[in-house]
Amino acid sequence: MQRHVLTAPGGESGEILWRGHKVAFTRHGQGSPVLLVHGLYAGASSFEWCQTIPALAERHTVFALDLLGFGRSDRPALRYSPGLYQALLADVVARVVREACAVVASGLSAAQLIALATRDPGRIASVALVAPTGVAYRREADATGSIVTRALLGAPLVGNAVYTRLTAPAKLREQLRAMYFDDRLVTPALVEAYVDSARQPGGKYAVSALRDGRLNVDVRAAVRRLRLPTLLLWGDVARQNPVAHAHAFRVLKHDLEWSLVHDAGDLPHVERSNEVNAVLRSFLERTRRWSGSPTQLLAMA
Repeated sequence: MQRHVLTAPGGESGEILWRGHKVAFTRHGQGSPVLLVHGLYAGASSFEWCQTIPALAERHTVFALDLLGFGRSDRPALRYSPGLYQALLADVVARVVREACAVVASGLSAAQLIALATRDPGRIASVALVAPTGVAYRREADATGSIVTRALLGAPLVGNAVYTRLTAPAKLREQLRAMYFDDRLVTPALVEAYVDSARQPGGKYAVSALRDGRLNVDVRAAVRRLRLPTLLLWGDVARQNPVAHAHAFRVLKHDLEWSLVHDAGDLPHVERSNEVNAVLRSFLERTRRWSGSPTQLLAMA
């Protein structure tokens, strides 16, 4: 039986060498550029956008990124931090997209995007945030798992065994069921694919930083300063990052565009792809017209 591999469908595969490590992406379609950035969780990859890419690629050049430590990118033993991921995103826009672009990101990666867009808005034309963290959720250390487990995960030898247990099929099935509203979507093939992705060599390093809370970022001040066109998308039955947290974003930034996705959990772009794709396409088309001028070519990083 053919294995279910977590990669973005089709497209042109590419990679860059970033600080000595391979960072992978795929390119799809033609038109104004859009960068897709998956969330941060065990087994994460650009596969998260498999139902978004075809719809956006009809009108846009879509870049689907595998963040360092995930997907087809390298997973080195680095000090993973918000600063590292924000620097990576900035360099991907400069070196891969090569012009100011719209960026769509989910979860904890959306929080990194907010921080980057506030600090360096010239690289980014607009942002679409899918259930972002950093205001009412994941500003502090992650409470999942015991302190002992998190400490053991960082150990050179014991950590591998701990990580293997954390990424066992039963554990990742539980993780996915918590992220999806419709449990029927969490098939054995999907679970197996996430296990395969999570267990690539070096997979424990970024996940260890995630579980320790070292990737969390407080974006309350950044949201107030955000001046780019902004879309907020949220599943109405999200469990890990409940829709009640969306209110904090709407209070901090009154002019953001807001869309509640019904019958969807923490991955509304997967569960209700047709609805989310329609909202994204409308937002991207309107913000492209509002810009009014050609995008500016960025200097190579």
